Amino acid sequence: MIPIRRGMRRPAPRSAGSPARNAGDTPTQPGPSLRPTATPSRHDDTTPTEGIPVVQVVRNDAHDRVVTEVLAARHFRHLSPDLVSRVTTIEAPKVRRHDEAVARVKRKLHQIANAYTPALHAPRDAAEALRAAAGDEDALRTLAISLMYGHASTAERLPVHDLIAPRLREAIHGASGSDESIAQGGRVKAETPARILDLACGLNPLMIPWLGLPRTCRYDAYDVDSRLVSIVQAFLEAWGQAGSATVRDIGGQDTAETADVVLLLKAVPCLEQVRVGTSRRLLETLNANRVIVTYPVQSLGGTDRGMRATYRQAFDNLVAGLPWHVAELRLPDELGYLLTRKAPLAPVAQ
Repeated sequence: MIPIRRGMRRPAPRSAGSPARNAGDTPTQPGPSLRPTATPSRHDDTTPTEGIPVVQVVRNDAHDRVVTEVLAARHFRHLSPDLVSRVTTIEAPKVRRHDEAVARVKRKLHQIANAYTPALHAPRDAAEALRAAAGDEDALRTLAISLMYGHASTAERLPVHDLIAPRLREAIHGASGSDESIAQGGRVKAETPARILDLACGLNPLMIPWLGLPRTCRYDAYDVDSRLVSIVQAFLEAWGQAGSATVRDIGGQDTAETADVVLLLKAVPCLEQVRVGTSRRLLETLNANRVIVTYPVQSLGGTDRGMRATYRQAFDNLVAGLPWHVAELRLPDELGYLLTRKAPLAPVAQ
């Protein structure tokens, strides 16, 4: 059984510097130039949103060598190959040598993924503990709290868990969680969603026991980290929640599925670190009536760097001109917004 964690190790700074070689990584060797020498081909079959950059993956020998070496490294083998390929397409052409490209790609991947999981429990042990507790709601709640310390985004919420969970629950069910009306004419009628998409989920789904969702509500979670996905999948099965967890790079392809609610909890900064404009393109292509977007207000080291003001301005720019009504959520230690579509889509069938 995994013990309850009463704290978490101090993680690496949110903005990482030059990475030291990770233990277990294969030494890099000099190679040919990484600047594109082939015609770019589309990474997927999606249609780009006008004015928003779409990454076109350049597939050539140099690109594939970088991707292969990064995915062979012990500290990166758990990440989505699509993400590694996309980051390589963006970062590798900025340098000339193979070893420089590998280092640059690893640095970016650390900033957007690995920096958040220094205290992650062993996924196999976590999954086994969850399966052993299946059917025991109290034991699963205790395990969920313990496991959420393994990801910085959920660990930051735990000291204020009793305050933030009810606010998220209100927003998910269609109440505003805000002092403001969320649409012209007042608050929307609260309703239980039939389907939720949790994009770049981390360990957010482990909050399900406090969100008031029926087991029939389909909760589908996507993340680039296969370790997190395995823990989330084990939790969904143990809790008896409809849905699944899948490894997916949401920044590299449109999300075509329809959902009542989409969660983007502390995900936007990481999406923008890879490619500026990704989050706006995502909001333009989502098929959902409600989207909950949140931002961190402190660095991974726990310092206040004026992030609330910075991200408030970034969010205003993000949603400017988009067809959403916006209300700020009253969340402790997190900047949050509830977006409701101005012309609602038909709800997802139960």
